[in-house]
Amino acid sequence: MLNTAYEPPPNRPTSGQPLGNRRLNRWQNYLWGIAAPFICTLVDWPLRHILGPASILITYLLGVFLVASRYGRGASIIASFLSAPVFAFYFAHPIFSFAINDLENIIGLAVMIVVANVTSNFLESQHLQAALAKQREKRANALYRLSQALADAPDQQAVAIIAVNHIHEDFAACSVVLFADSNGQLHYPSARPLTHSLRGADLATAQQIYARQQPAQLSATAKTCYYLLERPQLIQGVLVIQANRTSGLGDREAVTFFDTFKNLIAQTLERLRLTEQAHKAKLQAETEALRNALLSAISHDLRTPLTHIIGASTALVESRGDFSPAEQLDFNKVILDEALHISELTSKILDMARLTTGEIILHREWNALEEIVGSALNRLEKNLGDRPVTICLPDDLPLLWIDAVLLEQVLANLIENVIKYTPPNSPMDISAERLAASITVTVSDYGQGIPKGMEEKIFAKFYRLESDSLQSGVGLGLTLCRAIIEAHGGTIYARQQSPGAAFVIELPAHQQPPLNWHEALDA
Repeated sequence: MLNTAYEPPPNRPTSGQPLGNRRLNRWQNYLWGIAAPFICTLVDWPLRHILGPASILITYLLGVFLVASRYGRGASIIASFLSAPVFAFYFAHPIFSFAINDLENIIGLAVMIVVANVTSNFLESQHLQAALAKQREKRANALYRLSQALADAPDQQAVAIIAVNHIHEDFAACSVVLFADSNGQLHYPSARPLTHSLRGADLATAQQIYARQQPAQLSATAKTCYYLLERPQLIQGVLVIQANRTSGLGDREAVTFFDTFKNLIAQTLERLRLTEQAHKAKLQAETEALRNALLSAISHDLRTPLTHIIGASTALVESRGDFSPAEQLDFNKVILDEALHISELTSKILDMARLTTGEIILHREWNALEEIVGSALNRLEKNLGDRPVTICLPDDLPLLWIDAVLLEQVLANLIENVIKYTPPNSPMDISAERLAASITVTVSDYGQGIPKGMEEKIFAKFYRLESDSLQSGVGLGLTLCRAIIEAHGGTIYARQQSPGAAFVIELPAHQQPPLNWHEALDA
């Protein structure tokens, strides 16, 4: 766990430790300060005839230095002042007496005490700097981890969960983030509460702070804090945190750190709100553009058939029987053809809407490609006229796990494109090829082809080339084809060839079920 309060050196326990443990650690440090001079005495006593007083004093100085490095300044001061009488009693003449007759030993003891205190103060300062550096590193790591987690948060509930987790991990405190509904009433997150989530927050107090937009407030228990998650434009919510002894929120640096922590959470909520607003604005703009394109396409492509229908029906109404039965039949055919044209355009628009919203359901069955191609050609036999069509389908082509009706619609749309944008007698090729994991179907023509760079753009909704102005349609045929093929898990794309263009469909190949030849023969 990352403690946010200052971490002192080992001889100074954190404030989060129980009072009894702190006192025990302090007395243990003092005991080591008392024991150090006697340990040095035990080391020096057998060597008293070899070592001089200066060397023995250095030994005591080393003991004080070790105590200062391990147990802090208090223990080192005790060791330094206790070293003087111990040295005087055992090593200064006369021995076994606290009197010191040698001026050199007196000066040596005074220097040792001064050096010991200066050294202990220096070590204390180094411990303090190291502890502060370590603490700042931990806080920087905590902020980095929080920012990384918040960067991936998709919504408010995820931010609330991340905030509760990190506050518990870095401050050892329970918390909860309260959000306001459309009526401005705070409520608990709808997500399942975490084990360390605060469940006893006073909603009335939080609501009062949220309504008055006051700074952080304390409850009557002086343990629960209410913080506004505010940014310049809007208050995002209220962060409620229940502190305890080990939280360390009473420390000034810890409070500054927590403010940074809180601001990161508020900034993330602000970012999510602005992102949602931008997404709504973009969606609204796209919807408006789609609506305008749809209205433009419909008005353009329905004007001509409606004009023909109105003209033919007006002529029939105003003729008063002047037309012969053959002429009346011609007028009725015009009305029927144009009505069918309008119906076809409307069906394409409705099919496109169902496909893009995911409402269409594929009715897959095992089907032969030859039958689907033949059905599409028979459907457009009148429009094909005398146009030569070359069909090249391998004999070993497997069955396709597809929706036959929709795939026939795709082929019909591609064939209609060839009919519209190539000369009447221009040939057309339909071929297929079996690959390792897919089956490709290609519809090729020998017309003018597709302008360079437009191979992908022609599949966009309502997009039509400049040359399309003379042709009817709303620009949804190829878009509908792509939606159907992608619903089958395949791809469709256009490519240039010389001459003309080709549309290639790639469908995934599925493992065919075993055929029961006896049932087939009986049928």
